[in-house]
Amino acid sequence: MVKSISIPAEQRDFSINVRKLRASGKIPATIYAQGTENLSVQVDAKSFIKIYKNDKTAIFNLQIGNDSHKALVKKVQYDSLSDSINNIEFNRIVTDQKVKIIVPVEIVGESPAVKAGGVVWNPVTEIEVECLPQNIPSSVKVDISDLKNIEDAFRVGEIKYPDGVNPASGQESVVVKINPKTAGLAAGPEKSAGAA
Repeated sequence: MVKSISIPAEQRDFSINVRKLRASGKIPATIYAQGTENLSVQVDAKSFIKIYKNDKTAIFNLQIGNDSHKALVKKVQYDSLSDSINNIEFNRIVTDQKVKIIVPVEIVGESPAVKAGGVVWNPVTEIEVECLPQNIPSSVKVDISDLKNIEDAFRVGEIKYPDGVNPASGQESVVVKINPKTAGLAAGPEKSAGAA
């Protein structure tokens, strides 16, 4: 389950242009929250990248002076040439309110159909789920041990989710399927189910 991880942040200093800000090791960001004004901030680049690289579903505890803002990453904007981060969008969370978040799919187990010559096709690698912040899983595990025959498949709505976690949408999307060898090799992956 997700832990809250603190990183230093500051109110955005608009007297410094964006290039100089990034050169100083900071990333401009916005914290969005329902019912309150959006907050423009700047976060420490190294701290953010280290955490986000390893866990896209991490809850960030953004410490700004005496205030603390718990938030999930909504969107990260990358530079098309350098792949560095241009901007971050956070959604502020409330611990007793459910959130929707995209989490990676993790394929586990061994399918008897694969041993018989089938090929695992995993067209959906991410699923949008809904749960309380403290129940956010780092991944959704899909055990393919029960896929015993060629053409057997699991859809989003058929997966066993952790307690308190439910698929947000896209319930009929195929997450994993055992294809005949030639069909499996020809099939390309999609990215996610349920995300807008």
